[in-house]
Amino acid sequence: MKQTIAKQGKYFINAGFAAAVLVLLAGGCYSYPPAQVATEKDTFSQKVTDRYDKLLDGIKMLSLLKAQEVAVKNNPDYASMYHAVNAAKMRYYQALGAYFPTVTANFTGGAEKDNISRRQNTTAVSSTTTYSSTSLNATWLLFDGLARTMNVLAQRHSYKAQEALKEDTRRLLMKAVAYAYYDILLAIERQRIAKSNMEFQLANLRDTQLKFDAGAVPLSEVLNFKIQVNVATGDQIAAEYAYEIAVYALARLMGYPDGILPAAISFPIISSETNDQLTSIDVYLDTALNNRPDLRQYRELLETAKYTMYGAFGPFFPTVTAYGSMSYNTVRSHNFSPSFHSGYDDANFDGGVEAEWLIFNGLARFNRVRETEALVAQAKFNVADKWLTVIEEVRNAYINYVLNVKKAKIYKKTLGLVTKQRDLVEEEYQAGNTELARLFQAQNSLVDAEVNLVNALVALRKAKVALNAATNSNTIGVDLTVDNN
Repeated sequence: MKQTIAKQGKYFINAGFAAAVLVLLAGGCYSYPPAQVATEKDTFSQKVTDRYDKLLDGIKMLSLLKAQEVAVKNNPDYASMYHAVNAAKMRYYQALGAYFPTVTANFTGGAEKDNISRRQNTTAVSSTTTYSSTSLNATWLLFDGLARTMNVLAQRHSYKAQEALKEDTRRLLMKAVAYAYYDILLAIERQRIAKSNMEFQLANLRDTQLKFDAGAVPLSEVLNFKIQVNVATGDQIAAEYAYEIAVYALARLMGYPDGILPAAISFPIISSETNDQLTSIDVYLDTALNNRPDLRQYRELLETAKYTMYGAFGPFFPTVTAYGSMSYNTVRSHNFSPSFHSGYDDANFDGGVEAEWLIFNGLARFNRVRETEALVAQAKFNVADKWLTVIEEVRNAYINYVLNVKKAKIYKKTLGLVTKQRDLVEEEYQAGNTELARLFQAQNSLVDAEVNLVNALVALRKAKVALNAATNSNTIGVDLTVDNN
């Protein structure tokens, strides 16, 4: 009977576990705050709120700057880009590993036991043999046509491109938060206008009702005011709905898992300032071309493509590798009948340099180079297209800002004229010198003028946000960090 006892599997399990422990101790675990929602759950109640609610502790009046700061720390899309940058950094570090030697250790151990029966004299021969083999092997790539160097440089620029993409995500996040914030201010103003209109209509309704009761005016005038009250009420409901939608949008961007902001939060009244101080558009164009992270991303991707192309020439050169190997083998045999021992030890060392040069592989290397050259050309035109896009966005944002400044100024003057007109018409109506239709017309003109002005003020601020975003000038002084605090 022959029995084989294999120890190799158990050894490698233990060795693998030990290696994993050493890696974790050397590099640490990648820890980060959890997402606001439990992504593996399908229930709304499965969310994390404590850490995120603290970001607005003590805040009563939410400013745009504070909303943007919270969004940077809390927005899951931006957080995902943060981790994508870390992953790109690790790929770059992995590429650096090609400069170092590779060392592997192997161990094999086992035993064999033989029982041989001899029929002639009914005796048995029993023997046991144990063996082990331990080896240490090392290889070191000395030269590969600079392929690994080009790969390291390509991964470095790929890492920089990912960083630029993260910054561009931040730029767009700042713009989106500002848009949602100003939508809230617009909805608040629309509510105020609708409420003011309703109060005006109610006041006139009460007066007209008294006149009707006294027989001074017909019923139609009472009904007309009731209709206008309903219209104003409907406008107020629509403004309240727009406010809720805008708050949901801002809460999502700020990463609040409930989709709402704390109940104590309020918002300021939009300023009527119409400042139009702008420098030459050439300054904004130069700023954008130097600051825009999406343009920088395409430039980094172009560099990545170039170094990938340079690396494609590596297979045309020989590769030179140094190697070394040490091994120690043992064999021990023990016979029990007749009894004797035998065995040997064997120690070996082997080392040298190996060179390999690929002569022909069906033009695969050549076609790989042509492929990478085409990718470089594609990347160059991608940069050119992004350049034109940046120029277009800056020019559009600049012109849009100038236009909205002019509109805001006009609507501001118009509101003053229409307010004065409405007051005069109301006095004339109360004195019985004008018709009801004229009062309605004057009041509707006032409501339209107020709505036009707040729309223009919000559009002006959004235009300024768009111009800042187009030049990447809307940065804030905080950023996301990976910690558990």
